[in-house]
Amino acid sequence: MGRFLIILFLFFPLFGTSQVEKPYIREGNSYYKDSKFEDAEVEYQKGVNENPSSYDAAFNLSNAYYKQGKFNEAKNTLSQLAKSQTDAKKTAECYYNIGNADLGLAEEALNKNDLENAKKSVENAISDYKTSLMSNPYDKKAKYNYLFAKQLKDKLTQMQQNPPQDNQNQQQQQQNNDNQNSQDNQNKDSDADNDGIPDSVEKGSDPNNPRDSDGDGIPDYRDPDSDNDGIPDSVEAGQNPKNPKDTDGDGIPDYLDTDSDNDGVPDSEQVKMIPQEMAERILEAINKADEKVQQKVKEDKNARGAVKHEKQW
Repeated sequence: MGRFLIILFLFFPLFGTSQVEKPYIREGNSYYKDSKFEDAEVEYQKGVNENPSSYDAAFNLSNAYYKQGKFNEAKNTLSQLAKSQTDAKKTAECYYNIGNADLGLAEEALNKNDLENAKKSVENAISDYKTSLMSNPYDKKAKYNYLFAKQLKDKLTQMQQNPPQDNQNQQQQQQNNDNQNSQDNQNKDSDADNDGIPDSVEKGSDPNNPRDSDGDGIPDYRDPDSDNDGIPDSVEAGQNPKNPKDTDGDGIPDYLDTDSDNDGVPDSEQVKMIPQEMAERILEAINKADEKVQQKVKEDKNARGAVKHEKQW
C-alpha cells in the first residue's frame, strides 16, 4: 500500500544552506537502506545537531523513529518540523507521516485491547491526513489514508457500541435478523465481501454468471478489489456504495475503473498508501479485540443461552 515517506539527500538537496549535515544524512541513508534504523537514527540526529534547521535531517530522523516503533518520537519531530515550514508540499509530507505514526499508536492500543485510545489515535490520524490534504489537495495517497482511517474509526465505534451489557439488545437484533419474513430482503441486499456494494450490483446483469472484472477467478461480489488496482472497492465506491462513485463520468464506477480520474495514469501507479503490513496488522488487531468483546458477551449471557454475534463489516 505504500510506505512512510523518506527523503534521500541526493534526491532532495537543500539549497542556500551550508549543508554541514550532509555527511551524516548520507551515512544515515546508507544505514536506513540496510534496515539498521537505530544506527540511522544516530546519524540523522548528528545531522540535526549540526544544522537544526535542516528539513532533510529532521524528516529522516522521524522516519528512523517510525521504523523502530517510536511513534510518539516520530510525531513530535514531525510536528515541530511542520511548524517551521512555509512550503506547502513539505507541510503536507509532515502531516501525512504524522497520520501514519498515529495509526501506529492505534495499532499499539488495539494490541492492548484499549479501544478508547485506539479510536483517539485513529481520529488524530484522520485530522492529520485532512491537514495534509489542505496543503496538497491532489495527493491521492493522503486521500486513501484519510478514507482508510475513517473506516477504522467506524469499525471501532461499532465495537464500542456492542459491549457485553448490551446482550439483550443483541439477542433481539439477532432474532429480527433471523426472521424468515425478512429473508428475501436480506438476500437482495447481501454483501459477501463487506465492501458496502450490494451483491446484486456487483454480480452484473447475469447473476448466474457473476462478473469477474479483473479475471482473477474471484467474482466481483466476493472480491474486495474488483479491478485489482490496489484500492479497496469500499474506498472507491464513495460515500454511497449502493450507487458507486464514477469520478470521470465515463459510465464505469471507480471500483471497476483502472483509471478512475481519466488522467492516463493507472490508479495502481498513482496511489501510494499506508504500508500493506501495517494495514493488515491493524485489521488483525481489530479482529482480535472484537473477539475479546465477543468472548465477554458469551461469558455474560451463559444463563440465557447462546446469542449469535456477527460483525457487520
